[in-house]
Amino acid sequence: MLVFRRTYPALVLALSTLSVLMYGCVSANSAAAAGPATVTVRVIGSNDQPLLPLTQVTTTTAPVVKDGKSEDSCTGTSAAGALELATKGNWNGNWSSSFGYGVETIDGVSYPFTQPNYWTFWLNNKSSEVGVCGADLGQGDSVLFFVSCFSETVGVCPPAPSVLAIETPATVDAEAPTTVTVLAYPNAGGEPKPAVGAIVTGGGIGAASPTNSRGQTIVTLSSDGTETLRANGSAGESSSIPGEAFVCVHKGNDGTCGTPAPGTSTGVKSPTGGGGTVPAGSQAKIELAKIAGVKNGLTFSRRSAPRLLSGSVEVPVGDSLSKVQISLKRRHHARCYGFDGSRVRFIPIRCGKAASWFSVGAKASFSYLLPARLPAGRYVYEIEAVDGIGHTTTPISGVSHVVFRVK
Repeated sequence: MLVFRRTYPALVLALSTLSVLMYGCVSANSAAAAGPATVTVRVIGSNDQPLLPLTQVTTTTAPVVKDGKSEDSCTGTSAAGALELATKGNWNGNWSSSFGYGVETIDGVSYPFTQPNYWTFWLNNKSSEVGVCGADLGQGDSVLFFVSCFSETVGVCPPAPSVLAIETPATVDAEAPTTVTVLAYPNAGGEPKPAVGAIVTGGGIGAASPTNSRGQTIVTLSSDGTETLRANGSAGESSSIPGEAFVCVHKGNDGTCGTPAPGTSTGVKSPTGGGGTVPAGSQAKIELAKIAGVKNGLTFSRRSAPRLLSGSVEVPVGDSLSKVQISLKRRHHARCYGFDGSRVRFIPIRCGKAASWFSVGAKASFSYLLPARLPAGRYVYEIEAVDGIGHTTTPISGVSHVVFRVK
């Protein structure tokens, strides 16, 4: 049995004398309504051209009605609601009492289900198991529509494309080399693989090298503000859907991307709760380094485990930042490993020993992309900052020292 997914829930092709297509079993109203969430939506048309470039919207609770009948509605917090906002209502499809709306037309481009080509719906880098009305969205979810093909006749449809995804720090410093990773998600499902030979463009990038065997390339962005990076597959590979990702580019502390505006000071917070700032002329020293994106005590699945390690340092007036360094230790059963920054991999260490520190630069805001998803285990993630005279920050539990698990 082969499974094909359309913008309605899963359609199953039974290979028998007469092939029968049937709907999946998830109804339009089966998903529990969630609250509004900020998500991204994009639509790729024929010849892999972006019909709707990567667009960020915040869903609402307003119902989505496309046929003028109030009883035929989906929740606004669903993928249908996100598509409605992103396209400004410029999409349509027929209503099914069991499965909600099927997407047949987007921005005037129609692919009715009677043709081999149709609009397929992916959610978070995999083909959705439910239709657009049944997929209620959470914060940060990504919605993708692209043209796919189904036919019972051999040779009518080209090979199903993979979908490229870009992994990049959310914030980067202009002119600073940044590692970008491109992954290829197979159309048949399963774990992604590095996209070798992909070309990354956008954000004022010059002639970036094609991605290596790990799917990585180093780019330097010259523009500032929020930019969209785009990844296209290599010319020699089978068809792939281009990837897109937002990145915020700043030029030092220029007041953009969360950086302080020129001439301002963030001061330094006391880890004991004293607060306040360091007056000019005093003997200032860095006292606070903060981990971002990972909270103490969390448990992640392998798929959702953090891969981008990031944080920030508050540098008071009168002091300078020499370097920021991080460490990552993994314990699984009775064995322990420390991440080696020079070898870019975990190496065995004694469980009674701390993982080695490695530098991630000398900027107040940093991010480090791990080469692969974290395997199961208990992790200790620490960051520390070193100022211009060699003073090192003290680890603070839950702030610069975080323990989490991957199951």
